[in-house]
Amino acid sequence: MDLTWLDFSVARWQVFLLVFVRIIGVIAVSPFFGHRVIISQAKIGLGLVVAIMMFSSMPVHIDPEPNLLPYLILAGKELILGMLFGYTARLVFYAVQFAGEIIGIDIGFGVVNIIDPLSAEQISVIGTFKNLIAIVTFLAIDGHHVILNALIKSFEMLPLGGVHLGAGVGQSVIDTTAQVFVMAIQMAAPVITSLFLTSLALGIVARTVPQMNVFIVGFPLKIGVGVAMLMISLPLFQVVLVKLFGDIGPNLSVLMTQMQNP
Repeated sequence: MDLTWLDFSVARWQVFLLVFVRIIGVIAVSPFFGHRVIISQAKIGLGLVVAIMMFSSMPVHIDPEPNLLPYLILAGKELILGMLFGYTARLVFYAVQFAGEIIGIDIGFGVVNIIDPLSAEQISVIGTFKNLIAIVTFLAIDGHHVILNALIKSFEMLPLGGVHLGAGVGQSVIDTTAQVFVMAIQMAAPVITSLFLTSLALGIVARTVPQMNVFIVGFPLKIGVGVAMLMISLPLFQVVLVKLFGDIGPNLSVLMTQMQNP
């Protein structure tokens, strides 16, 4: 196909915009990169830098699209792909927040909430504490590199214009989202178990010594046991986090496989 210099420039510009849209979708939703404390201009600048590097180093070819509507549909698919990438990587952080909420309610911190800068919502102090540990662990094990490597691999498995949004994609997202509850219980299990045993012991004491006001004694006791168990279980919590962060890469590969053309 013979192209004039102007046609060639328009075609290459269309390709670059599709690459940028996919990357900005990942940056806007993914953990750490999509943090609310990072200003939008910085996110756009990072997306441009990554798009320029990827565009200049990988062979991407697509026929120029003269009509606006088909091109917008292509750009919309690329944006959805990027946002699903970021959402899948962020599910572990949702599980961490959920685990913190469960622990906070069980300890008695259900009304002790603060504003989380990541989600702009009120969450418990335990959830915020666990969330900060998760962010530090994510950066320490180079989890952001996993996302960038998966993004580079996506251009090989899903070339521009080759994104297929079928029923399998929705089912894959639902199955991955359902694992949030399992992950949350895994991370909160040590504290929940200790608090359950504490409540069981208080119930036995209330039956054997009815003169004791177990309701008054139980509040500080459960707070002390819960906080102590939370500190003791921190090494186990980090081990679980590392394992869950290691599953981000395979989950993204499954998502890309579901988006390939049948």
